[in-house]
Amino acid sequence: MAFNIPNGSKVYISNKLGEAANITAATNDKEVVLTVDNLNDIKAGDIVQIDSGWSKMKGAFRVKAASGTSVTLEGMDTTDKDNFPAGGAVGTIRKVIAFTRIEQVLTVSIEGGDQQSTTVQFLEDDQAQNVDTFKNAVVMTFNFAYDPTLPAHNMLIGMDESKELVTVYFFNKKAGHDRYFNATVSYQEIPKTAINEVENIDVKFSLRSKQMVYVRGSAKK
Repeated sequence: MAFNIPNGSKVYISNKLGEAANITAATNDKEVVLTVDNLNDIKAGDIVQIDSGWSKMKGAFRVKAASGTSVTLEGMDTTDKDNFPAGGAVGTIRKVIAFTRIEQVLTVSIEGGDQQSTTVQFLEDDQAQNVDTFKNAVVMTFNFAYDPTLPAHNMLIGMDESKELVTVYFFNKKAGHDRYFNATVSYQEIPKTAINEVENIDVKFSLRSKQMVYVRGSAKK
């Protein structure tokens, strides 16, 4: 049993990606091994963006090993052949080369992720059944003190306009966790202003992948 508090945590967003390499095959393993056409300087400990025909393998991952034409993704279990059918993994892999920190964060909030359902009742049944269908999209919002001179400001404006896929990195210092997910950016560049309050601004990340959590180690800081 354990619990964590977020005090001292830091938030980063990818600002530079390497060239995309093609994923030509992947194994069904506790930690998937990808076959790629080019390593593009990917090494153990790097963070990579994955786009794959296996929808559950789309996301941001830490590389456990890389050699020749093989890349192992730490913690990515693909043993379920229903979710990860043979021949369906083709896609691309890109190394995250650099991150920019989002400074002066005041609050963090999450919307969505709620389980939706439908109800079914057969003629012979006295009681209806609830059947899970899908979960709502998830949006994570970081509210931070407004300062247009910070490096993240202009970068977020550009990402809001391009809607490019970015990797968000949340480092929880107390827990010793590196947490990663891919998202698109919505940034309101005009700050909220009120008398006797710090001007502040929101960036919203619409998640495009599940979060991966790694124990503090060789990931980028």
